[in-house]
Amino acid sequence: MNASELAKQMLLWEQKRRELDDLEASIKTMVLEVGKTQTVGNVRASYRKGAKRYDYKAACDDYELTDEEIETFSTVQIDWRRVATELRGLSKDELPYSQSDPSVSIKLLS
Repeated sequence: MNASELAKQMLLWEQKRRELDDLEASIKTMVLEVGKTQTVGNVRASYRKGAKRYDYKAACDDYELTDEEIETFSTVQIDWRRVATELRGLSKDELPYSQSDPSVSIKLLS
């Protein structure tokens, strides 16, 4: 194979890679809209809704810890989860949280 042949193959690969990347982005957008994993033939587009991260410290911002409580609920840092749930009596529904964006991954099954 000569340099010209290699250059043609590399440019063809670039073109097809860009086309496939565009197609993948389109599929991901559609699956995000549907909101659940889709399998067609040997292709699976897996939907993940995003993980919640509870902010126990923010739930306790207005709570003044005593020195004894700091000692009880601390290791190296204050255990805000325990402060929020044990001292404040807060449930997960009452906690502020952040959540990652939903995402989709696509793979060929076989």
